[in-house]
Amino acid sequence: MGKLITDYFKVESFQSSSINLLEGDFRLNAEYYTHDNNFSLAKHLKTQKLSEIANVVGFGPFKRYYIDSIKFGVPLISSSEMMELNPSCEGIISTDLTRDYKKYLVKQNTILVSCSGTIGNITLVDTRLAEKAISQHALRVIPIDKNHIGFVYSFLNSDYGQSIITGKKSGAVIDEIYAGDLNIIDIPIISNEAIKELNKLILLAYAKRDEANQYLEKAQLLVLRYNNLPNFEKAELTTIDPNCEVEINTTNLKEFTIDFRLDAHFYNPLAELAVTNIKSLSPNFENLFDVADCSFKGSRSIRNYVDKAHGVPFLSGKNIIQIRPDFRYISTTETNNLSDMIVEKNQILISRSGTLGRTVFVWNNYENCAASEHLIRVVPNSDLVDEGYLFAFLSSDYGYHQLLRYKHGSVIDEITEDQISQSVIPLPSAKQQKQIGDLVRQAYDLRAEAIRLEDEAQTLLTQALTKE
Repeated sequence: MGKLITDYFKVESFQSSSINLLEGDFRLNAEYYTHDNNFSLAKHLKTQKLSEIANVVGFGPFKRYYIDSIKFGVPLISSSEMMELNPSCEGIISTDLTRDYKKYLVKQNTILVSCSGTIGNITLVDTRLAEKAISQHALRVIPIDKNHIGFVYSFLNSDYGQSIITGKKSGAVIDEIYAGDLNIIDIPIISNEAIKELNKLILLAYAKRDEANQYLEKAQLLVLRYNNLPNFEKAELTTIDPNCEVEINTTNLKEFTIDFRLDAHFYNPLAELAVTNIKSLSPNFENLFDVADCSFKGSRSIRNYVDKAHGVPFLSGKNIIQIRPDFRYISTTETNNLSDMIVEKNQILISRSGTLGRTVFVWNNYENCAASEHLIRVVPNSDLVDEGYLFAFLSSDYGYHQLLRYKHGSVIDEITEDQISQSVIPLPSAKQQKQIGDLVRQAYDLRAEAIRLEDEAQTLLTQALTKE
């Protein structure tokens, strides 16, 4: 008997009711029907359309006028940036030149759903996003009843909700979903008690994240205060073009003879100002290599991705800034030198390739994850510097601009561990360092608690959806 194709390849298959085909959109892509097969909802549950409990708003492309000054514009956040703990922004759009710019601004507790490219990323608008402009690549879901915010958010974020959302994507090259696709989603009606508890858990989770950001902001302010450092915004730089039509700055010939670098960004006046201020104003300072070990571990090799049960979380440069990292898992048996890739508590990770200078503190988040070769490990000497304090400094403007000055590469920007180890680190008293470090640790504890609360909400939702 001849062999079948399934003898050579694993083919995923399932059955779906013909009713779903005839009553639906006559979609022939199998993914559209997967949620009917993978999840068994309690039979007693009734459903209603998402459009009955929430308003879904989407926009098409719009003309953007980018400017440099935040005084005359608002930040524009992309659908990938909205998933970040502290969103960077695509740019600043002019409030005078962008037609009807206010309709792109989002209000607190609006649910955002990425609808182009990567489909189904979900976040809730908190203080980090409120009153900022969000690109057309994110749909706005605004529950009619504020008590349904946590329920709608949790449902769309659940495995069941995600399978429905991703099943509705369309597009030959770039995947898309539209407001109409979300409007017709069937939402199971669960008990009022469960809805109330879900709302409490999700809003509390995002309140924890807001509180964490406040702790980190306070830590950054204390870094400046305890080291007698002025804020960069108040610093005036000498420039050949005071109108800022072209960014042209002067540098000293002595600086050129250090590394003989011809790339202008190496002579970034902000980096030079950071070093000058630290050396002239801070009571004590050292180079980073004096207080910490900066190492590059891991190797460029084929990554064998596996399911969660047979691997360890693989941490990329993108993951370290996400609210909830979308981990992939690498094999525990087929990965060379895996033990060298594992990160530990109190280490600091800095992205060294592509988008440079992203910094994260390993504290109740990434312990025992395998970190990409694109992340430099900074291992502080706890006898010389508080680990949390060192993170707070390296993630500040004074640390960030020192890291960036060393970037190099013709296509993809890079920095090395030897280069960043030359950064100048101000060192206040041990008591002051600990105060700052404790704020950082409290912030990361709050972020961990926020994830735990969301996980608790998902457990509660699953029970409400499946319990007969």
